[in-house]
Amino acid sequence: MSEFICSEWLRSSECIYGMCHLDILYMFLLFQTVQWTNRSSQVVHLYQSTVVNIVSVHTVYLRSCIRQLIKLFIPDVPKKDGNSMEVEIDEEAIVKHNTRFSHVHTLIKTIAKLVPMASKEVHTLLIDNYPYMTKSVYILECYLKNALQITFYLPELRVQILELVIERVIKIDVHAPRLTILAIEEQNETQESGIFCMDDTDPVTEMSRKLDVLMIQLFEYINVICVKNGELDWEATKQLYRELLLVFEKVILPTYACCHVQFVMFYLVSLKMPLCDGFLDYLWKIVQNPNAHSVHRQSAVAYMGSLLARAKFISTRTVMKTLELMVEWAHNYTKMCQDCLMADISRHGPFYSVCQSIFYTFAFRQKELLETKTGLKWASTLQFQHLIHSRLNPLKVCLPIIVKTFASVARQHQLAFCDHIIEQNNRSFLPVEKGCIKNILDTYFPFDPYLLKVSSKYITPLYQEYENNDFHDESSGEEDEDEMFTEDVSSNNEISMTTESIGGKGQLDLMQYGTSPGFQHMC
Repeated sequence: MSEFICSEWLRSSECIYGMCHLDILYMFLLFQTVQWTNRSSQVVHLYQSTVVNIVSVHTVYLRSCIRQLIKLFIPDVPKKDGNSMEVEIDEEAIVKHNTRFSHVHTLIKTIAKLVPMASKEVHTLLIDNYPYMTKSVYILECYLKNALQITFYLPELRVQILELVIERVIKIDVHAPRLTILAIEEQNETQESGIFCMDDTDPVTEMSRKLDVLMIQLFEYINVICVKNGELDWEATKQLYRELLLVFEKVILPTYACCHVQFVMFYLVSLKMPLCDGFLDYLWKIVQNPNAHSVHRQSAVAYMGSLLARAKFISTRTVMKTLELMVEWAHNYTKMCQDCLMADISRHGPFYSVCQSIFYTFAFRQKELLETKTGLKWASTLQFQHLIHSRLNPLKVCLPIIVKTFASVARQHQLAFCDHIIEQNNRSFLPVEKGCIKNILDTYFPFDPYLLKVSSKYITPLYQEYENNDFHDESSGEEDEDEMFTEDVSSNNEISMTTESIGGKGQLDLMQYGTSPGFQHMC
């Protein structure tokens, strides 16, 4: 009976051109209370037609209408016995919600075709109604999926919507720090043996679970855009790359303590090598730009070093060519700074970051770089000895564990001899008070191991784990070899040398150093 009354009422309201504003407002308020998405297809169609008529004739109600539609992207999640915890959503409820979302998208798409100003309202109201990160994982997942769905029929909003959702996912990412996730993983492993009982309501555990689900949605979105019928759609992929690059520069690159969201770019550039080459070229231009902020330049070169080291899809030839560019720039920089008397991070931060990325990448990929026929000859042309003996003294500023690893590799292959400089630097090392000028470079390699369990399936096949050297260094004992990867770790809270849990390998990723780049503090 109620179905019949509702449909008849909507049918009688279709002709609204001669109605006064008060009648229209009354009708509109009634529309907001009608549970139209769960009605029959006839009622849904009549409702959609009536709303379209209202907003196309009386655009004053456009914003209110779109606001109510976007609110429907937030599903009703029942609570458990009046508790704050949500019950598990069953399949029937999911199907019901998906039907609602489909009806809402149809209506928004129709309104946007008739009323050009609707696109701007959609973007503004998506921001205003975005659920806070403390909401349930199901609510956050539904809202993010629906926001991304809008980009398929309103492509002019894609950059803004991508920026919005990535910014909100980053807020969750920074609330689930790497060290805490690693600690939780260790506790979970202990719990399985019956020694430790973990609290399921731990906030970091909940944040990491939310982040895992949302990262899956971002990776799947890339797949839907870029892969059609099992083949890469090159034009669509290039367009998405350009748009995500804008979001990367604005949102991801300047963000401090971001551990996982940047893997969106890692995954995207893995789809085809020209994208990876373009991304490296883009980062290198930032590094070389003297007008760019020093922190941005340092962050960009950290991304370069981390990508070159960790990406399986980057060829040895690309690694070699990029290292040549970086080393050449570093040598030219030392020639311009021959009057410098001592290492100074505040003045030469980008230079030290470039040197650290060089040492890191070379030590990480040295096995494949040097096992080629011309590998040693090529490495000798980099003139590492000249670089480490410059007045700027990069070995004093770079992270000690990277310096030791690079020194060991360079000594083994007689490319450079760093031990005397390292000992000299250790004798002249003076501790500084916290908050003052630093004498050790901030360490961040944004593509350190991916710790989220479920979404890691997109990254693991593309990811290079660190393989330690098998050679025995006669100049240092077994104790020194062990200390190479553990010393000085406790002095830097951002450095983590912990057991790698991805894929259940249980091995040490000895080249895992820290957090993601961005603004931390300015001395």
